[in-house]
Amino acid sequence: MRYYFVDQDRNEQVLDLNRVEERGPVRTFHLTGAEGAHVFHARRLAGKLFGSWDGVSWQKLPELDPGESLVSHATTYRVYRGFKPSGLFEGGAGALVTQMPGKVVKILFKAGDKVEKGQTVLILEAMKMENEIKAGVAGTIKVVNVVPGQALESGVVMAEIEESKA
Repeated sequence: MRYYFVDQDRNEQVLDLNRVEERGPVRTFHLTGAEGAHVFHARRLAGKLFGSWDGVSWQKLPELDPGESLVSHATTYRVYRGFKPSGLFEGGAGALVTQMPGKVVKILFKAGDKVEKGQTVLILEAMKMENEIKAGVAGTIKVVNVVPGQALESGVVMAEIEESKA
């Protein structure tokens, strides 16, 4: 089974689950990724899930359903099992796409405005937090597809930026 891990910058890691072995309370997963073969161990203890790459040092793991987010250090990954949705990154590098459902709070630019990479384009409320959605590229706002107060599902292209040719 193939698993896709996609971070907030659209970087993707793919792991193939080749085989699972069970020995008592420990499950061993044999995985293949871009860096080669890996072995991962998992076990339950007191109702919690723990994992280990070496079978010696164990750490508590979050339990996820496919499509949920996983936070690892400062990076948040969306996890997809078996397939990655086809419309996940519509619109190219300058597209601002919702990563989770939310509500548009404020739009700071309109079509035709120039933006710099990293500038906040709009504010999206998701999970009771206001999130600044920043330009991934420098350029000109090509289109804004949302309005303040609009509720959005994940995977919606909120705005597109036409990248400046340097």
